[in-house]
Amino acid sequence: MQLDFLTLYVIILLNSLSLCTIWAGIVFAYRGLPGVNHWFVACVMTTAGGGLLALEGYGRAFTFGGIALVVAGFCLVWVGVRTFYGLRTDWRISVAITLVSLIAMSLAGQGRASQNVIYAAFQMIPLGLSLACLLRHGRWKLGATVAAIAMILALIGHGAETTENLLRLTGHLSTEAYYRVAAYNLLAVIFGGSVWNLGFLLMTIDRLRGKLAALANIDELTGLPNRRKLMAMANACMKRGLRIGQGFSILLIDVDRFKEINDTYGHAAGDAYLRLIGDIAARRAGPFGVLGRLSGDEFNAILPGLSEADARAVADDIQHMIAGQKLLWRGQAISTTVSIGVAEWRPEGGMSIDAIFEQADRALYRLKRGRHEAAERHARLERLG
Repeated sequence: MQLDFLTLYVIILLNSLSLCTIWAGIVFAYRGLPGVNHWFVACVMTTAGGGLLALEGYGRAFTFGGIALVVAGFCLVWVGVRTFYGLRTDWRISVAITLVSLIAMSLAGQGRASQNVIYAAFQMIPLGLSLACLLRHGRWKLGATVAAIAMILALIGHGAETTENLLRLTGHLSTEAYYRVAAYNLLAVIFGGSVWNLGFLLMTIDRLRGKLAALANIDELTGLPNRRKLMAMANACMKRGLRIGQGFSILLIDVDRFKEINDTYGHAAGDAYLRLIGDIAARRAGPFGVLGRLSGDEFNAILPGLSEADARAVADDIQHMIAGQKLLWRGQAISTTVSIGVAEWRPEGGMSIDAIFEQADRALYRLKRGRHEAAERHARLERLG
């Protein structure tokens, strides 16, 4: 199959327009996602560059402008990959690659073979950098794997294009023989570009799915695991405990007089106090397990490997730390206490997850009832003088 370069550039242009349309929709819907803006602009630049190269017969300005846009677009692909993985990028590298490609093109003269060498070689540089980043940080996830394989295919196409044109320049390959295979090289690059953009889309979808999973498992107010996540973790602890013969304890934490805080200082103050309590309790429970928010003013800690006695020690520390902490709210100091119910699950006990939470809830109720009765006795004694 032999295609003239104008036809090939039209194919690239149409393919790029399709990708631009897809990325435009992604950017419009999810503009905050890392990398997507870069990949969209990269598609726009390579599309514009392909359009200029299709018109290069009208002057070298179209050739230089097209190559500059295409090489810069490939550099943006690399920048997008690094941005997606949270890596910093020195834009000067991309600018330098683009400028050097233009200088090399100006030195290459009018020959098609030398121009093709420059054109292919300077696309390979950012493409190789992108591939290296994907292989290092993609951890062989589906999207990164698809993109990496596509980039390898494109690099093979560019490498073949570069080699064949160098052979033309040295007289070891005729122009006729080159054109018999040139289309395959360029089509490999076109196909690779389409597929690596598919890989980027899969990476984007995977990132969105991760965000949705986090939203489904994280309490929005405190940033702690929510009830769904806590129950899943408790079940995981139980299954692991049955397998290795290890128990765990749970803490059920209830904020005392929380309604009073909301009524006196407002719900915004109550929310701030819940965040403070969550932060304090999470720090203390963190070395042993995880703390989450069940609902309202109730928190729960899961402590793998801790006996009830050890868990009570953690609970006492949390109570003392919170009792000694005040929240400064609009010039006023707000303080309160927490009540904590403790329960232990043992693999030999045959207790379900629901049962262990009910046990902790009963322990919390007994504690609060005991405090209430003690307060009433103290009040009666004071009245009796």
